[in-house]
Amino acid sequence: MRLAIIGGGPAGYAAAAAAAARGADVTLIEGLGLGGNATIWDAIPSKTLLSTANVMATVERAETLGIEFQHGRPTVDLLRTVAHARYVAAHQSRGIRDRLEGTSTTVVHGNARITAPGTILVTSEAGEREVTYDRLLVATGAAPWEPPFAQVDHERVFTPRDVLRLRRLPEHLLVVGAGATGCEYAEFFLSCGVRVTLLSARGQVLPAEDRDIAEIVEETFLQRGCELQFDARVSDVEVDADGVAVVTADGRRFDGSHAAVCMGMRAATADLGLDLLNVDLDERGAIITDGNQCTTAADVYAAGDVAGGMMLASTAAMQGRHAAFHALGLTTVALELGTVPWTIFTRPEVASVGLTAGQAGLQGIAVDVTKHYLGANPRGVISGNHEGMVKLVADAASGVLRGASIAGYRASEMVATLALAVRAGLTVDALAQAGTVTPSMSESLQRAAEKAATARMAG
Repeated sequence: MRLAIIGGGPAGYAAAAAAAARGADVTLIEGLGLGGNATIWDAIPSKTLLSTANVMATVERAETLGIEFQHGRPTVDLLRTVAHARYVAAHQSRGIRDRLEGTSTTVVHGNARITAPGTILVTSEAGEREVTYDRLLVATGAAPWEPPFAQVDHERVFTPRDVLRLRRLPEHLLVVGAGATGCEYAEFFLSCGVRVTLLSARGQVLPAEDRDIAEIVEETFLQRGCELQFDARVSDVEVDADGVAVVTADGRRFDGSHAAVCMGMRAATADLGLDLLNVDLDERGAIITDGNQCTTAADVYAAGDVAGGMMLASTAAMQGRHAAFHALGLTTVALELGTVPWTIFTRPEVASVGLTAGQAGLQGIAVDVTKHYLGANPRGVISGNHEGMVKLVADAASGVLRGASIAGYRASEMVATLALAVRAGLTVDALAQAGTVTPSMSESLQRAAEKAATARMAG
């Protein structure tokens, strides 16, 4: 079976490796570089920039830990920081190349366009090449949305990907959009000493997250001097003589030196020739798929950000592998994504899995909610990172963990335990019996579960 994959990001290279390992004739087409946007522009570079923010956070706490600075506090050299992010991205891309070289995958570099069912034309500096296939996986990812009302010049008004092109730190950055991306970039620039105004169209930052968890992030932003503006639905972003101006629908105006437009992503489906295959798109331009990543066209699959949904690298890889397995006839069971965890790398970190209490209520599921604050966690107190909370959502009748959220130090590491518990259908009683290391942040997971289990006994 000949499987062609358009896009070499997490969905594409995971699918290629899985299909090649099972004997398929795989051709992977990528125009940007192996790893795709996630590795070259998005997830890997942004988290590398946030590692700089983490170092600056440690510096802020240094005096508390007995460390003195005799020659002044360190500052961020943006050019060197960006250069390091580019190095890490290139390093990860080479690692993916090496991984695929150990398989039977043929990698073709260039821009792909479907010219007829079963045929793809790849154009590059070297010329044109035709690729034929029996089954096709579209994994072209997504790109930052540039709203029509915003004058995005990619210098003063820029998208997240333009951060890697900046030459100097802004004086006053207006971050338009307070979702995961907006909050992460607000975190980075705030840690670099930049004045930041974060505008949310909703009544909280991280509107998709639990309200209690979002409030913790809001409080730490405010404590560090970040200006927060809520219910700020932006209607205009423009460059003027002195900098930039952001205007909201209710007439508020905010002036700054630069603006970062972080208003979501749009699936990269333009100019692929999908219309020739009768592949249906949704109202946001994403490819419509079923639980097996099948599109509305026979033998055509889509995975990752181009299919909308949870735009996470980990989810994309799961979808890519599943699409490959289905294309090879190895599975017919729909992929389950309800237990996939996600993390937002603010300070403190936010990590979640499964249902929030609000989502459970909307679905008519009776749940018990347990809150456990991290102020007494010994590892947090030792390191100076003791703000935050673990919030558990358990089925009221059975005690089975249905979801969890964390705001706190190393939440990105702790959430794996909770994700496993939700996926395995463990009760809070079972989680309370799990052993943990002392001192560790994971102790708070056990404390939260013990609190939940005790409440169930008392009830």
